Amino acid sequence: MTQLENTDYITLKRSVYGEYSRAYDEDRVRFVSGTALAERIDWALGPLQPGKNLLDLGCGSGRLLRQAVDRTGGKSVLTGLDLTPDMLALARSELGGDATLVEGNVAAGLPFKNQSFDLVTSLNLVQDLPANAVSSLFDGVYRLLRPGGTFRAVIPCMAERNQAAELFREMSQARVAMDFRYADDLRRLLMGMPGFVGASTEFLPSTAAANAAKGSVRFTLFADILGDIKSLGLDPRQVQQGVIFFSGNRALGS
Repeated sequence: MTQLENTDYITLKRSVYGEYSRAYDEDRVRFVSGTALAERIDWALGPLQPGKNLLDLGCGSGRLLRQAVDRTGGKSVLTGLDLTPDMLALARSELGGDATLVEGNVAAGLPFKNQSFDLVTSLNLVQDLPANAVSSLFDGVYRLLRPGGTFRAVIPCMAERNQAAELFREMSQARVAMDFRYADDLRRLLMGMPGFVGASTEFLPSTAAANAAKGSVRFTLFADILGDIKSLGLDPRQVQQGVIFFSGNRALGS
């Protein structure tokens, strides 16, 4: 049994995101600002056209799917997949019957037919997976994409290498099995994924760690980690995060 199929791992993730769900959308805005969040969603949905099929992996509260409904006038087939029942409850409240919502663990496989989606999106999911599971995820996404389809992912990462940042990474991994890779390492991992054509990455800074340190969010996991870093005599302001925007296509005729 792999780490990601382990019941303890799934229980941990559901516990973390169940807690996060209590103020999920409000805290997402507090972490990165409403403008930054809207820009990420808008970028992820860029290729979506009315009548096309969309799958959002780690759909959370359904905010991206709601934007997809508005963007396409309800003329697209929309699907969301998430591991956490509490998050899916938020999504059902947000979306009603405008999208199909599926409970599942992406690391255990994607339960959809081959070549069934024109666009697959993922915001803040990949950091929850170890490197070998990331490769499996990308293989699965490629299988699901129709020829000419696109995968767009926004992935949190570490912007700078220093002792405080390394402690943040170690504590995040140990406590909640989140792997915030360094930006250059993450880029190499993503650009090494086979199959995708026209693949690209872009890095942008993020205010997530800084805002967590201020105690401005109800989800206190990262504030607690930064507090522990400070108690060890290090400056939590040295923990700088960013996000990588990944885009890749399945070739026409493939």
